[in-house]
Amino acid sequence: MFFSRENKFPVAACLFLGAMLLLCPTDHSISVADSVPDRLAAAGRVDLGHFGDGSAAVVIGDWKDFAEDASGTFVLTERRAMRVLNRRSAERYLQAVGQENNDTKVESIQAWTIAPSGRVTQSSKKDLITQADYPAFELFSDDRVKMINISGAEDGSLVGYQVVTRGRDLINGMNFLMEQEIPIREGELHVSVPSGSMRWFVNHPDRIEVVSQSANDATFRTVNRPGIADEPDAPPFDSLAANVVVNYDSKGPSALESWEEAGRENHQLYTDSDKPGTEIVSQVETLAAGKSDDLSKIDALYNFVSRQIRYVAIEIGIGGYQPHPAADVYKNKYGDCKDKANLLVSMLGHVGLRAYPVLVGTRGHVEADPKMPTLATFDHVIVALPISASLRPAVAQFPAFDPKSQIFWIDPTSEVDPLGQVPEMDQGVYVLISYPDHGDLQRIPESPIEKNGLAYKAHVRLQADGSGIADVEVGYLGASSSRMHYVYRGLSQSDILKRFENRIANYVSQAEFRSASISGIDDSRQQVAEKYSFTGNFSSASSGDSWFLAPLFLNGLAVPEVGSRPRLLPLDIGTPERIKGEYRVELPAGMRIERVPDNISIKSEFGEMDVEYSTEGSVLLATQTLSFTQSRIAPEKYPAFRDFVVSFERAERQRLRVVKINP
Repeated sequence: MFFSRENKFPVAACLFLGAMLLLCPTDHSISVADSVPDRLAAAGRVDLGHFGDGSAAVVIGDWKDFAEDASGTFVLTERRAMRVLNRRSAERYLQAVGQENNDTKVESIQAWTIAPSGRVTQSSKKDLITQADYPAFELFSDDRVKMINISGAEDGSLVGYQVVTRGRDLINGMNFLMEQEIPIREGELHVSVPSGSMRWFVNHPDRIEVVSQSANDATFRTVNRPGIADEPDAPPFDSLAANVVVNYDSKGPSALESWEEAGRENHQLYTDSDKPGTEIVSQVETLAAGKSDDLSKIDALYNFVSRQIRYVAIEIGIGGYQPHPAADVYKNKYGDCKDKANLLVSMLGHVGLRAYPVLVGTRGHVEADPKMPTLATFDHVIVALPISASLRPAVAQFPAFDPKSQIFWIDPTSEVDPLGQVPEMDQGVYVLISYPDHGDLQRIPESPIEKNGLAYKAHVRLQADGSGIADVEVGYLGASSSRMHYVYRGLSQSDILKRFENRIANYVSQAEFRSASISGIDDSRQQVAEKYSFTGNFSSASSGDSWFLAPLFLNGLAVPEVGSRPRLLPLDIGTPERIKGEYRVELPAGMRIERVPDNISIKSEFGEMDVEYSTEGSVLLATQTLSFTQSRIAPEKYPAFRDFVVSFERAERQRLRVVKINP
């Protein structure tokens, strides 16, 4: 989930990938000679050969021109020519999109379609659609999207568009995508600024050619680039695709060229916003009253800001980057991520603790690249609290404390994570601490496996026919507990009942829910724990007086799904975790397990798996443990990872034969 939209830049190519628009057809038809731009006409003569075979469409040419003058006004012109290969699959790409706000205006959008027959369809003003951006969020923003849904396309059609945007860039930095989900025959970006202050960076230099460069001008090109696969649980598209970051300053002699400079510049947006007002000081004194140690004070302030300040984003103009004054946020009792972070920084300062704002590119959404210093690739703000030697013993136990940097990470936007734990979206990503005089690029560590995952116990009492009663206890740790806090906070009693009924139906046949209790959900500082009971038939494939039992019936808990197809992109399975289950199965009187299976132990680079069986009289004991030590699996290692997971799933499904004891 996004908490803010600090990653705010009018690059229509990025929005071009979203399929969120309504069709608005047009039937205007005019001659090719009078309407089609020269670039589009030339693109129609390009022989693609077999390039892009199997794709929905191929971009023949993608041309971007960005120019800023000495007044700080830029003009971005985006042109595209695309051959449609499969009309039905290409639906999401048949859009010309521009983004605007109070500082930036989409001056024009035009689109053309040339059918295989030669018939030309050109857009008109009545085809233009305008709508608010980020409509699904609790957000008041001046961001708007203007678009045209390109009509008249069929298999083999040539489609083109031109979008012209004029405005002011408030952070003097732009990010330009040079690859897309579909193949690109040629892409070209030209950037010019008048002051000679331009600095540029690329994330994949092997895919981008620098055609020319000077102090205020640069041209970049990509040729014959394949499409980027669309796979679930992959890293952010901007990390996978080749892109160019350009920093500049039209009114100064230099532009950002290091993270140190970026952090210092960002901190300037906070200098007039973190001063505590009288009401804040009074609130801090009330919250800190009676608390003799700093950790208790931090906990009280964190819980106030995260729980009592409602998340509402009001981002007009510079408000997309600069927080509102802490006094206003406290008075109104609402704010977005940077507002809440700024308020917490202010409150911590009043108890003698100096904290700093932190820019975050959230996991799976943005993820800043260390090679590309810029303020254009962040979408969230949290807090960094440097820890003194006297306070270190108190915070050493927490996953959110990094002993290497001596930083205690705090995310006051989260309402479901306790102090000492940051949301999974903050873990394992690069972040920029904004100090007054410099920036510091750090990486927030991931929670260790012993602090993350779940543990469960099952006690089963069986009858001679295989039916029985099960009592289950499940305890959630770390990110798993936070997810359950988030799930349960929005469920009614009937929803919770249905959730348990659906769950037990996957475990046994003829399942019947008996009772359940849930603890910890009213206080995010507590771990969520469940206790529930059900009856059902635990047997399968009976034969005479014997039947089969799958004792590890709580299968699939927190285990990632793996498919048989190879992956083209890395797989993000979340932060490292451990899953441990203990089973106690009381067999019917006069019956036993025909053969207790051997223990299973598998160690791999991805984690470990252990399954152990033993008996105590007529009681079968089983323990299963699965740990994942890596959070992101490279595509070339995916087959081995899949084998590791499948081995565990196979062990979970193992059936044991229950037979009568011979007299």
